[in-house]
Amino acid sequence: MSQLLVIISIIMVNFNIVKYSRRQLLMSTSKHPRRTLLTIIMCLVGTHFRRPFDGIRYWSRRQGITRLYLLYSNAQAEDETAIFSNMSKRNAESLKERLEIMDPIMEGYDPMDHREAFRTIYSILEQARGGGEEVLIDITSTTNLTQGVALTIALMFRNARVYTVPSKQPAWYVNGKIGDEKFEGWFENARNQPSMDPIEINLPGYRLEPHTKHEEKEWAVEKTILKLLHDHEGKADSISDIIRWSGHKAASSTLRNRYSRIINRLEMKGFVDADKGSKMKVIRLTDFGVIYAEALSDLIDV
Repeated sequence: MSQLLVIISIIMVNFNIVKYSRRQLLMSTSKHPRRTLLTIIMCLVGTHFRRPFDGIRYWSRRQGITRLYLLYSNAQAEDETAIFSNMSKRNAESLKERLEIMDPIMEGYDPMDHREAFRTIYSILEQARGGGEEVLIDITSTTNLTQGVALTIALMFRNARVYTVPSKQPAWYVNGKIGDEKFEGWFENARNQPSMDPIEINLPGYRLEPHTKHEEKEWAVEKTILKLLHDHEGKADSISDIIRWSGHKAASSTLRNRYSRIINRLEMKGFVDADKGSKMKVIRLTDFGVIYAEALSDLIDV
């Protein structure tokens, strides 16, 4: 799964990045101003300090930033992961100190864990959507896996935008071990590499989230069904099971038709697989459906 997300990330970057020169960017913002939205930045802090710092300052000069999240690695490990976590936390602490005026919110998570990364990022985006806020996601220096997760989630929300801050110089590589003078010298050098202007990664206009009040109601029911499936080991032997789990005493033909349409929509969106047998229709969460339902478990009660 992580390899698939990395491939998605690479494809998105290679084919959907639109490079603006400074002059083009100024022209585009003056001629086509965005509608005013409350904006928050979610910075996925990794191996760099200067580039994310410059990116945050860049956006704060162009639109009001109401909240700043600094997501850093708190993964416990004894291999190379420990180096990444050490750098990530130190950079996040430095960003919090330098950007104290923005009152940054520090949140630890494991950027090497697909499910935890998805749950953490999704929760912030869902809350922002409910508050009518736009979210800028900085994927400059996080892991490849979390880059893929961030892009996947961004495709689900109209209020999400993704950007990265390129380096003016080639990549720097780890030297030494934590605590060594050699490592400390490399770390200070690498984390303060000069940057260029952020490049926003353009995303398709369509999102999985609802577009109308009617779709909003349908989406609420769909999310409830995903949560119910997750609570029952990710599987229902028939639509009748889901109908009963939803609080109905009997599965009438009307309810069967209604819930069949809901399952069809979830199947089209990639959340479930429905195996059609001769008498029953077994419904299972897909791998993506399981991850999404886990994220929902933190937000809704059934």
